[in-house]
Amino acid sequence: MRTKSWVQTMIAVAAVGAVATACSSADGGGSGEPADVSAARSVADQYESPPDGLVLTTPLSRAPQAGKYVISIETPQPISSAKDDAIQQAADLLGWRYQRILQGTDADAGPKAMDQAIALGPDAIHISGTPLSMLSTQIERASDAGIPVIADSVGDDPVPGVISTSLDGTKQVQEWGKMVASQVVADSDGEANIAVFTITDYPILNVFTDAFTAQMKTLCPGCRVEMINQQVTDLGTKTPQSVVSTLQRDPEINYALFSFGDLVLGVDAALRAAGLQDQVRFAGQTPTPANLASLKDGDDSVWVGFPVQILGWRVIDMLARQFNGDDLKPADDAFLPTQLLNSDNIGTAVLDPKTGFYVGVADYQDQFEKLWLK
Repeated sequence: MRTKSWVQTMIAVAAVGAVATACSSADGGGSGEPADVSAARSVADQYESPPDGLVLTTPLSRAPQAGKYVISIETPQPISSAKDDAIQQAADLLGWRYQRILQGTDADAGPKAMDQAIALGPDAIHISGTPLSMLSTQIERASDAGIPVIADSVGDDPVPGVISTSLDGTKQVQEWGKMVASQVVADSDGEANIAVFTITDYPILNVFTDAFTAQMKTLCPGCRVEMINQQVTDLGTKTPQSVVSTLQRDPEINYALFSFGDLVLGVDAALRAAGLQDQVRFAGQTPTPANLASLKDGDDSVWVGFPVQILGWRVIDMLARQFNGDDLKPADDAFLPTQLLNSDNIGTAVLDPKTGFYVGVADYQDQFEKLWLK
């Protein structure tokens, strides 16, 4: 019924810190106050239509100078590869040299990759997902060498040496959490009991689940939200059984929220084997191509569209502004284009025909060329 299993690699930054053992905690619910279903529907309805543009509208002050050299630290994750493919396309358009350094999975993988990048003397380094605190020494070294760092998909504010953390950052991810919570309240008519599956060692995932929980408490005080923590090594192995066990323990749970799409790996088969496939609906952020394909098959889940290609181009856009000496605030303030995806609108959503990832804006490349005065 739901997302089909597919082979994927584990998130690379798992090895950089100790991962907590799986546990659960109740985070809300039990109030006798009625749900504000009307307000929830009002919020959700705003995001069901496709985005009509990039959101970012401020052009560069001048066309970017060719010849810049940028390095990305790439984690071994399908979505990271897709994003960096997009960065390569954008860099090619500007006549920039682009290189990726693959990050390993050992405890020092992030610092090692950063050390390697710094030694190559690029004009900028791009990192993703790894908390800045784990790279503080390397960020300081890069700054001393005059190499700006840009970070996406982290829950940190910028530190000296890091020009921006806004892309897929705290404000954006908080908005996604609110969007999904609003849709859950609306779809359930205020009768949602939710199990949230996440990995709490990743700050950016906590931003999403915290925002989701807060919005649920606001719109549906009587809805219950329970957090079930996973280890990164549980993906596709222990997580499916964790979902089954959670539902068996509490048959009133009718929603399973996943803080990122890859957590669904193997869950469908486990639910079918346990006869629980009809107990819950799925919801979450950063859907995989398999999650989206499942929506096309009629799955009644809800996901926030994550425009991975546009995120890649936004990385290059931010660096172009930095090299130009332009104000970064317009780019920092502009969210990524997105929408709430479900079985009703997935047929009209813009997906990448090659990778299956969500794009959202069909002519995004042309729109970037205009911003870059190309």
